[in-house]
Amino acid sequence: MADLVQERREALQSCPLGHSDRPACLYNLAISLRNRFEHQGIPSDLDEAIELYRAALLLIPPGHLYQSRTINNLATSLHERFKQRGVPSDLDEAIELHRAALLLCPPGHSDRSASLNNLASSLQNRFEQRGVPSDLDEAIELRRAALLLCPPGHSDRSVSLNNLASSLRSRFKHRGIPSDLDEAIELHQAALLLCPPGHSHRSATLDNLANSLHQRINLNQRGVPSDLDEVMELRRAALLLRPPGHSDRSKSLNNLAKSLHERFKQGGVPSDLDEAIELHRAALLLRPPGHSDRPSSLNNLASSIYDRFKQRGVQSDLDEAIELYQAALPLCPPGHSDRSATLVNLAISLQNRFKQRGVPSDLDEANELRRSLSPQVFASMKQDGKS
Repeated sequence: MADLVQERREALQSCPLGHSDRPACLYNLAISLRNRFEHQGIPSDLDEAIELYRAALLLIPPGHLYQSRTINNLATSLHERFKQRGVPSDLDEAIELHRAALLLCPPGHSDRSASLNNLASSLQNRFEQRGVPSDLDEAIELRRAALLLCPPGHSDRSVSLNNLASSLRSRFKHRGIPSDLDEAIELHQAALLLCPPGHSHRSATLDNLANSLHQRINLNQRGVPSDLDEVMELRRAALLLRPPGHSDRSKSLNNLAKSLHERFKQGGVPSDLDEAIELHRAALLLRPPGHSDRPSSLNNLASSIYDRFKQRGVQSDLDEAIELYQAALPLCPPGHSDRSATLVNLAISLQNRFKQRGVPSDLDEANELRRSLSPQVFASMKQDGKS
């Protein structure tokens, strides 16, 4: 790959300003740098690719075959840089460029479906960052339009079904409209039928369907009894497709553990909780210090162990749960989505240990943690079963 980048640098050097091949050389070098960034993650490669796409775009005449592709590649590169660094202006520019690319892909154009999906993805990311409902609504309409261009038999139909389902799930999470979740489940089920064993998207589709069914279970008990059993089967199937070394193995371990913990809460079967704990331990090992998901893994394992303490009264479980919550808290600074729950759970666990053993420092620490939360927040989270 390094050789290809160097080869294309040399090709660009042989095409000075005014040379008819200069736009193509800029474009090709940008593609090579973007590909190297995806494999090696060197930020400067992505920055340079963006500047090269900008330079190429200035030299490509309107209506040229490569105009829409260069605009699209520049937009996707800016979107990727936004995901890496979180600079809002990169995302805004990506959206405007994706709109421009879509205008160059009218109905019947071979790239129209991809262009619709790219714009939808950028809008959904902006919704997730800023919460403007119209961005998500527009993303869903774009996903629907893209799906219409992928009829039964189209190679991208399963991806398009999953994309629309994920956008509908996102809207359900924010607005709670049951029909959005029901439609998402149907779309994920349709996508799974198109991803038989051996398909590269099968594990992700299994996971997506399980997530949607799990949300339905939690929606005012709308889930049917078979939903949780189906969730467990889907989680186990996804885990089998993510063996040791797979990039998503920790995610699958965590998801299956959470579902087992949920089933334990419903049915009280001890083996479900024991298995959940072992899976959470395995997930935590794959999320070492510095991993973005380590705080949630520490909290999930602590919650499962604390529930086992409540069921069986083994003091070492309570001690370990407290240690895990204490390890999670510094990783959840003010503003972190898990901070309030971690504070509440740690305070409750310490208070419980004080009742068991009467160590004053436990009560002092619990009270100090409670003072950092408003009484209303503490009471509501305790009532909602966050502990």
